[in-house]
Amino acid sequence: MFITFLIGIIASATHVITGPDHLAAVTPLAIENKKKSWIIGISWGIGHTAGLLLIGILFYLFRDFIPVKLISEYSEIIVGVILIVIGLWAFYKLSNKHLHKHKETKNVSAAILVGLLHGFAGIYHILIVLPALALSSETDAAFYLFGFAVGTIIVMAVFAWSLGSISEKASKLNKNKFLTGFRIFGGSAAVIVGIIWIIVSLT
Repeated sequence: MFITFLIGIIASATHVITGPDHLAAVTPLAIENKKKSWIIGISWGIGHTAGLLLIGILFYLFRDFIPVKLISEYSEIIVGVILIVIGLWAFYKLSNKHLHKHKETKNVSAAILVGLLHGFAGIYHILIVLPALALSSETDAAFYLFGFAVGTIIVMAVFAWSLGSISEKASKLNKNKFLTGFRIFGGSAAVIVGIIWIIVSLT
């Protein structure tokens, strides 16, 4: 069971790290949250896991009755749009110095929503949960899925925490130019990946 759990963690870590849309979505939010940026990563991981399990359950139970594949394909486009919105939000906050700070709960909610859509987007996510269906026992399947959830949350929490730490340190050292450039990088990454995501989804 431990090996199954470990395989789940490895599968999720690989899936999260190799997804530019995953990293681009979290980057602007993590940069803005600084000290509590890790919460953004955890929130995204929870949302992503929930979305992935949701599409897996829908595919398994209602594959003959609802167009899960069609819904999933449209979700890819929605993810692209949300990435662009997050990037533009980062630029807007950067350009408006008198803008009040967003409540952290709003950033957390946004991270959960984006993670949920990421998990639901792409019929290829079915391939990730298929190993659980192929395992010999329900216990092994549960350990695999649990490992996948844990891996997703940990990897994204570490990534978000790293970005937040850099942002916080730059802020404390009054490295305003670096911090501005860092924010521009985060916003640009989200917008560029979002545009590419939409184009790829439509082709």
